[in-house]
Amino acid sequence: MNRLRLFCTSLLLLLTVTVLSGCKETRQRQTSEDPRPALNQNGSGPARSSEFTYSARITQLPQDARKVRVWLSIPQSDDNQEVSKVEINTPYPHTLHTEPIYGNRMAFFELHEDIPQEIPFKLKFRVTRYEDRKEIDLEFPTEKAGQFLQPSRLGAIIPEVEEIATRIRDTRKDLLSQMYEAYSYVLGNMEYKKEGTGWGRGDTRWACSARYGNCSDYHALFIALAQALGVPATFEIGFPLPQDKKEGSIGGYHCWAHFYLGEKGWIPVDVSEGDKNPNKREYFFGAHDANRVKFTTGRDIWLVPRQRGEPLNFFIYPYVEVDGITHEEMELKFSFKDL
Repeated sequence: MNRLRLFCTSLLLLLTVTVLSGCKETRQRQTSEDPRPALNQNGSGPARSSEFTYSARITQLPQDARKVRVWLSIPQSDDNQEVSKVEINTPYPHTLHTEPIYGNRMAFFELHEDIPQEIPFKLKFRVTRYEDRKEIDLEFPTEKAGQFLQPSRLGAIIPEVEEIATRIRDTRKDLLSQMYEAYSYVLGNMEYKKEGTGWGRGDTRWACSARYGNCSDYHALFIALAQALGVPATFEIGFPLPQDKKEGSIGGYHCWAHFYLGEKGWIPVDVSEGDKNPNKREYFFGAHDANRVKFTTGRDIWLVPRQRGEPLNFFIYPYVEVDGITHEEMELKFSFKDL
């Protein structure tokens, strides 16, 4: 009996060591072959929690102004971020609204009399951002997601985009491979730089001719290529959180994209970050890291209440109208502190 018990104990120890060794080998193989961090059990990756402060001051308001209207984009929780403790400090009563196309939230206030030459206001909130990452297969059906096949005014599917899309379609059979080819095309034909004028509007004509710009130009071209290939794609904009800092100021916005492939749903892409970080090019086709906070989705946005001017190319900075005319004079400061 004692010999049998000893044999069983030895066998159990041997099996335990074997299983643990196999797990260790699997983790090492995943680390060496896959540059992306492993998913957590709930499907979400690494998270980052911060306190974000958005300060604005509208300046140079005309002395004879009779009516000033102000809209401020407000971030909200979704599958990839949790927003809490939102504080909106305005010198005049504000109301909150949601536009019906993309579901973007905004605060609105207006002045009708005794209008000062400057109007300060501030937005403060806490956000926990999760890594958005997909494990991608190469074969699955595609469904169309309606409005996200429609290009924006500046993100138009111009003849150059159609030509590139046709070449991609002719050389790649499945849609995921076509999308990766579109991603690779933008990486190989765009340069991240901010010189002169024309960049930063998300204009496919600019991207195809100048072949440089910022994140909005990269993603305008990528989204237009996706839509030309029959793949719904959408634009998101917010702010980057510096990876190498725990607190500090933020210079300006950052934008990224998703494209839709049937049963896989929305697949994250960040083409400009893939270009700026060559060692993470594969990662950013199928992932967004946690170093960001989203404010709004989409382009050509009609606000609530509706603005007098044209639909907004994208909505990240305050939009102001003075007596029905767009007013762009303002001072903006953005800062964060990790929690």
